[in-house]
Amino acid sequence: MFNDPICALSTPRGLSATAVIRCSGKGIVSRTSHLLPDLKTLKPRHAHLTSFMEGGRYIDEVVVVFFQGPASYTGEDLLELSFHGNPLIIENALESLFRVGFRMALPGEFTKRAVLNGKFDLVKAEAINALIASKTEKSLEAAIKSFRGSLSEEVASFRERMVRLLASVEVELNYPDEIETDYSSLYEDLVSLKKEMGEFIEKSRNGVVISQGIKTAIVGETNVGKSTLLNALLKRDRAIVSEMPGTTRDTIEEDLNVGGVLFRVIDTAGIRQAENEIEELGIERSLKAIEEAELVILLRDPHNPESKDLEEELRNKGKRLIVAANKSDIRKVEQHHFDVVISARTGEGLKDLEKLMLKRTEEITSIGDEVIISARQKQKLLDAVDYIARSIEAIEGNITVDVLSTMIEQAARSLDELLGTHITEDVLERIFSDFCVGK
Repeated sequence: MFNDPICALSTPRGLSATAVIRCSGKGIVSRTSHLLPDLKTLKPRHAHLTSFMEGGRYIDEVVVVFFQGPASYTGEDLLELSFHGNPLIIENALESLFRVGFRMALPGEFTKRAVLNGKFDLVKAEAINALIASKTEKSLEAAIKSFRGSLSEEVASFRERMVRLLASVEVELNYPDEIETDYSSLYEDLVSLKKEMGEFIEKSRNGVVISQGIKTAIVGETNVGKSTLLNALLKRDRAIVSEMPGTTRDTIEEDLNVGGVLFRVIDTAGIRQAENEIEELGIERSLKAIEEAELVILLRDPHNPESKDLEEELRNKGKRLIVAANKSDIRKVEQHHFDVVISARTGEGLKDLEKLMLKRTEEITSIGDEVIISARQKQKLLDAVDYIARSIEAIEGNITVDVLSTMIEQAARSLDELLGTHITEDVLERIFSDFCVGK
């Protein structure tokens, strides 16, 4: 059921001063009345101190706050029950709620109900999840800007323009003998819309990188110290380190906070002629990591500079690149041949490397007031632009009016899916499965 009574712990599990159980759905006040026998009146948006009991069994003293729908987070009647933060108390309380007809909420179900009840759209819902899940100051800033920003209004404005253009085409489609569309004006409007949407995506797309982290591949030949560098950056032993060449057989990925920016650092297998099938697979994954990386740290042993082929290849690919000379603890290194000189073993030069990581990625970590924070949002905008481009091509190719109408309609539908005004249940399930239970 859509509005059946649900409940969940909305604060972290474990010992705490207080713990909040959230309840939402139809008939929650009558269902909980037997559990709150001393509470005679339940005034909306007021805190009530009372006993939580099941039959004659006292469970805890609670603070109850009632939000009457639709003036609540979910748009339904909603209760927040604050208990003492003992896991045994919470377990007993949840079991009591289950016995009077509540079920455990699914991940993100409270927010999902808020979207379905029109409290806010999917853009804000994703911003709420990002606020909770942000790992760095920069990703938190992006989440806050998305939460408070005007992305939804911008998207709705683009959609409204599409609807107006679609209406002018539909009139001719319905009354072909009476109305003739001004295709020169329609063409100009579509070209302008496509240009503005493209510029909007370009200026707001950095939020996706900031929220999900900058893919950063540490690459180089075998035994150059890649795993040692990963451990040094993380300040813990994450990767196995050995003097034996080819120790790393697979990519290892970890999150790293540098100056408030999230980097997804990937330790890769050494690039060389593989000696067996397993190592060959590891090298293939290394090459894939390089292709997908937004930043590459090429680690080189300056005391064994046999080849610069990989550096030249990376520069030819146009990759954001940092060439770091390792093992400065062994003997002095001339820095002018490299971007930075470090010792992954002693930690020398790591601060300089981190500063360089921030500098190399400045253009993809700056954000404005409008921020796209999820790959889903970005893809839906790109889909809409693609359909607008197809509609322009349809006019250029003198394609029939019905095809032109379909292209513009599909563009508007992509934006509907972005906002959540028209979206399938399975897509909603995928989006909210990433949310925590209780939100």
